[in-house]
Amino acid sequence: MRFGIPRGIRPAIFLAAFGIGWPIPVHGLDCGLPIAAFFESIDPNADPTKRALDLEARVALDTLSPIVFSGRLVSVRHLSGPNTPGWFELLGFKDVRVLKGTLPRSKIDRTAMVAFDRWCDGGCARRPLEWAPGALLTIGVSPSPDKVTSEGKTLYRGRVDGQFGPCRGGPLSPLKLMLLAAPPEEIARLEREYPPRKRP
Repeated sequence: MRFGIPRGIRPAIFLAAFGIGWPIPVHGLDCGLPIAAFFESIDPNADPTKRALDLEARVALDTLSPIVFSGRLVSVRHLSGPNTPGWFELLGFKDVRVLKGTLPRSKIDRTAMVAFDRWCDGGCARRPLEWAPGALLTIGVSPSPDKVTSEGKTLYRGRVDGQFGPCRGGPLSPLKLMLLAAPPEEIARLEREYPPRKRP
């Protein structure tokens, strides 16, 4: 876990230092995503440079979402406010093309509705959108029920084809895009030559 001071809570720290106290609740987030150290190489004589690149690819492979699609973003609907632990948005896409996994309804009408959990630390109101309607994106999502909930409260009930955030999913990195197009033999090699490290 990386330790740092998110921009959104720096003013709160400043106030607390002067005895004023926290102006808003501050939440923590520890995704526990895999890192290169989670995997080991079965070939101790492998070239160090190649091993480093392979391990980077192995981590990216392990975090590649079960469903990946490309589509044009056409709408962004806010489902909750910036002072909630999860700031949810419902993203609408058209011209959807599924590249991995299945989105049954999208296959029929080429649209998709995706729930995005923009996890907040109190600074969401000052964060710009990572993208704007009209952008053509390739994103990874997980399956989702037809509703969006937060802390037991239903924020939206209706069509939801997938979900992502705050830790997994979202726009694919260049490396993940390469893995998506890699031949099955290369994927099998990475999984075979870099298995998960055994816990003591």
